[in-house]
This record gives sequence, structure tokens and C-alpha cells, in this order.
Amino acid sequence: MTLKVYITNITSNQVTIGNQRKLKHILDTNKIGYIEIDISDPKNTNDKEFLQRTLSLSNQKMILPYIFNGEEYCCDFEGLISAVESNTLKEMLKLDEEEGEEENNHKNGH
Repeated sequence: MTLKVYITNITSNQVTIGNQRKLKHILDTNKIGYIEIDISDPKNTNDKEFLQRTLSLSNQKMILPYIFNGEEYCCDFEGLISAVESNTLKEMLKLDEEEGEEENNHKNGH
């Protein structure tokens, strides 16, 4: 499965901007491939609706960034940091060992 990182490129919230940057840096540093989905882009309306629906089912607020493996929720930024600190990143992201070693593959949109 492909990791999907849900972000927004339209925000003035410095915490969100910093968290998105740190999340991408962690994934890049660990050579974990992902697709970046900007939910503020009108062409990603279906992805935004999927994210809203999924988060509402678990009573979570939309505080970006979020990581999914396919359509399976993995974690938010805080969860990612916890996984890094506890050395459980690949487990948190639901990756097989070889998936985590794939060449970095991040794209804008799909």
C-alpha cells in the first residue's frame, strides 16, 4: 500500500506548517515513500471528503497533517513523533520491512 500524507498548502497556522515540514522530513530521512495530498486544492475534493468522513467516525478534529496507509488511518503528527521516539515507526505506518526501504516516492496530488 502507498502512504498518503494529508496536508494543506493554505494555512497561516505556523504550528501546522512546522508539523507538516517535520513530518515530511521524518519520512524522507527514513526513506519512506508517500503521496502528498493537499486538501486545500480543489482537485482533491474527494480526498478531503474521505478524510473528513474518516475522522468524524472516530470523533477526531481535522488537525493536519495525517498519515494513511491506503485507506487505513495510521497516525497524526503527534502519533508519528511518538512512534519515532519509541522506535516503532514502520509498525505505526503499517509497513513491511521492504516497503519502508523503497525509493522515496512523493508526489503532489495523485
